[in-house]
Amino acid sequence: MRSIITTAAASFVASAALVYLVRAFALRRALFDRPNERSAHRVPTPRLGGIGIIAAFLTVGSYVNVSFGGGGAWPILAAVGIIAAVGIIDDLRPLPARVRFVVQMTVAVAVVYARRDAVTVSLAPDFVPMWLLVPVLVLWIVWMTNLFNFMDGIDGLAGGQTLFAAAGLGVAAAVGGGTHAAMLLAVLGAASAGFLVFNFPPASIFMGDAGSTAIGFFFACVPLLPGGEGLGLQAVWVAIGLFILDATTTLARRLANGERWFEAHRSHWYQRPLRYGVPHRTITLAAYGGMALLAASAVAYVLVPGSSAGWLIAAPVIAFLLLAGLVVRLERAALAAKLEGEP
Repeated sequence: MRSIITTAAASFVASAALVYLVRAFALRRALFDRPNERSAHRVPTPRLGGIGIIAAFLTVGSYVNVSFGGGGAWPILAAVGIIAAVGIIDDLRPLPARVRFVVQMTVAVAVVYARRDAVTVSLAPDFVPMWLLVPVLVLWIVWMTNLFNFMDGIDGLAGGQTLFAAAGLGVAAAVGGGTHAAMLLAVLGAASAGFLVFNFPPASIFMGDAGSTAIGFFFACVPLLPGGEGLGLQAVWVAIGLFILDATTTLARRLANGERWFEAHRSHWYQRPLRYGVPHRTITLAAYGGMALLAASAVAYVLVPGSSAGWLIAAPVIAFLLLAGLVVRLERAALAAKLEGEP
């Protein structure tokens, strides 16, 4: 326990200090995320804050990996570094979507191959053939990488999801005896907390692709971590279900409407209340309530024995439907008020 607290504290301090320095650098070089018709912010704001998160995570995480895990997480940490590097390039000079996709697919395949011994243990029953499981796992990693990026759209949201999910999955891993995975998750959660010092609404710096894609990639790989075998994809689903459901249902809706899914937009569930004047802080705090509930549900999923844990798989769906229902009610009330005000 003392080791976890110490390494988490080091990660928090390192992340906060690095984000502060990156913010100062971005201000001097005018590296701003400038508002446009699809933006959720109104003033130019520095980006690249994810560099602080990932640099702190990889530095402290590497120490944890060597000192407490025997180096077993190197493939995943190296992959996170590659994804973050591509994200930095994309933040500075946007890359074609196909280039990002090819890199993500290649790195995902490499990680699955490097951690192949953990695949059948953590992800599926013995009767699921490897030829089916491996491509599904690769697609899962790539989708998680991108959906986390899609969901990084308002102040404090992605950073908060990282903090809550890392806390829930970290506790769940520790309960299951996965100390190595628990410590790495604690390091990531603390690094995100250091970033939130500057990103909680109103944000003075944004995460950018450098942070969001790398974080999504890491969470997708949690069941492949040494000590993460007891979690499985189910626990990750429970902990990050709000992000997964928002991004997936929004993508499905856009595809059904014939929209260009890879273009930036403001139609995610979490973005829609902004149209009616709901501030970032209110949306983010409401989401935090759901995230905290799902983090606790992820812990319960590991603690509750046998088939009794099955109902917890539905927890993200219930939380998402409740929050989506609030959005729909808000939209209907705003429309009714508009119609009443028309002559």
